[in-house]
Amino acid sequence: MRLLRVGAPSVECPAVLDSAGQAYDLAPITDDITGRFLAQDGIAQACAALAAGELPALDTEGLRIGAPVARPGKVICVGLNYRDHAA
Repeated sequence: MRLLRVGAPSVECPAVLDSAGQAYDLAPITDDITGRFLAQDGIAQACAALAAGELPALDTEGLRIGAPVARPGKVICVGLNYRDHAA
């Protein structure tokens, strides 16, 4: 399962992509994928709703895929080869 947001910038809708590549609308459980949603066990809620068939299918054909998390507070990157670059 992958979380994503689709649509025009600033008006993306939250969605989840299942293992078969089908997208489903997360609007029944959240307005957006935010830090708060993630901190409040949103991934587990999305998994449960998907498994229960509670999410409507979403046609993403031609839609822009935006950043997966709205308004992140920080972006932390980890490079496995950082030591080599630093040297």
